Amino acid sequence: MDVEPIRILVLDDDPFIGKMLASILAGYNVKYTTSFSQFQQVIEEFNPDIAIIDLHLPDAHGLDVCKWIRSQNQYEDVILYILTATNEEQTLIRAYSIGVMDYIIKPFNKFILFSKLRRCSLMIEIKRKLEHSLEYQKDIKKRLLKLNDFIKRCINIDDIDTLVALLLHVKNIIPVDGLFIFNKVKTGKHTVLKLIAHESWKSLIPKLQKVITQSTSKPVSFFFESHNNVYVACISLQEYGYAFFISNIPYNPDEKNLIGLLAEIIRVIISRTEIYEYVQKQNKLYRDEISKVRQIQVAQLPKFKNINGYEIASTFLPAEDISGDFFDGFYVENGVFQIVLCDVSGHGIASSYIGNAMRTLIRTFSFKEQSPARVLHNVNKQMIVDGKGLYYFGTTVICRLYTDGTIHYTSAGHPPLYFYNYKAHTIEELPNTGGLLGVFDDMDYQDSRITLQSGDMLFLYTDGLTESMNPGMKTLYGEHRLKENILAYAHENPGEILHSICGSMYEFTGYAPLEDDVTLMCIKKV
Repeated sequence: MDVEPIRILVLDDDPFIGKMLASILAGYNVKYTTSFSQFQQVIEEFNPDIAIIDLHLPDAHGLDVCKWIRSQNQYEDVILYILTATNEEQTLIRAYSIGVMDYIIKPFNKFILFSKLRRCSLMIEIKRKLEHSLEYQKDIKKRLLKLNDFIKRCINIDDIDTLVALLLHVKNIIPVDGLFIFNKVKTGKHTVLKLIAHESWKSLIPKLQKVITQSTSKPVSFFFESHNNVYVACISLQEYGYAFFISNIPYNPDEKNLIGLLAEIIRVIISRTEIYEYVQKQNKLYRDEISKVRQIQVAQLPKFKNINGYEIASTFLPAEDISGDFFDGFYVENGVFQIVLCDVSGHGIASSYIGNAMRTLIRTFSFKEQSPARVLHNVNKQMIVDGKGLYYFGTTVICRLYTDGTIHYTSAGHPPLYFYNYKAHTIEELPNTGGLLGVFDDMDYQDSRITLQSGDMLFLYTDGLTESMNPGMKTLYGEHRLKENILAYAHENPGEILHSICGSMYEFTGYAPLEDDVTLMCIKKV
């Protein structure tokens, strides 16, 4: 039968996501909706095989949409995927309990997305063929059910040896009297791998080997072997070999259909194993490249010591292998050292790329004639020009440290800086002096100034710290807890302070994996 393209219905209010999915899934029949109400109108007519649903929508929550789909009997076979920017455990548990098959992390990894949907598509293709057979072959329903069980056992096969082992059970599906499996070895010759046959049928082996040498590329063929008076069905295992099913009586049309369907299933499984091997290989290459990028990213992070009469320490905890957070430090002129802390939205490869570009821009525009606010102004202008349509933004703080304890600083949408007064043993919040980078080209930034005395301290952090969550209590680490810990450890040196705060964060979260990058800096006047 003709195989119609897999129908995929996407629900996401971000047009950029829709365009990107349409591009990646070019071989599928894809329709895109931007609201739940539109989705309800389209799903009835489109009747999708797969639905990809964003968690956060303007008129509904993604999991409520999934629950609605599962409540409609006509859509009970629709395979559900959710789009999410995080793999938060409780959300996934609820999703699986509703009937969601899997989740897709944004930003997308093309290889993972393709592999997940390809595997799903193979399941749908097999299911369609089974349904087609059931419609006109009621009399062999029992065999089809057994074939369905066989397919289920094959779904997770990722190597040919396991497939060959399962073929030994085909005699329970198709009434055959013998089975020969020939495996193609590295020399190019075929040897008998498995054999279920009468002793007298061993004389068939040379004749079957001759058939192999004359075989075409057909997935299945039938012939009569007159010397042994048997009927033979030959299924190609492609470059891996051949399987021969031997019967004392002719195969009827329904049995030929079953064998043909089995051959198609084997073709799909072999194709999937090859795709799996390819994806594994590509994923290894990808992981190797990511490892190199991480090494480069870590190598770019400066190692601080006592500078200009300040003791400086930093901590960098990425949520993934590579991060959108970064910090930097360099002299803009003699006796003036500049500290930079930046947090690009999201985390992972794209955020890392944007972060590296921002680091380069900040270094390019940082010189003594340009104040910190002017540096951010120039960086923002350039980000708007270079990053149109990327939907990435950054929070940044720049501090210039002078030898007399004066610090000139400016910030762009960054969490407040904490100024610790040693004599008063108090913490003062230093608010933002401007908005996010990369959002509006007319954003205004202001310079501020503060003077540190001996023992005073400036604490900088990204929101991955304060937004880290305790899974049991469903509460955030928060600014109040951070201030308490700064006060508790203020007598220690900056490195020990950061170590203690990170320890308190991990204890609070139960040592759960980080959901966002965490970067901390502590600047203490000697």
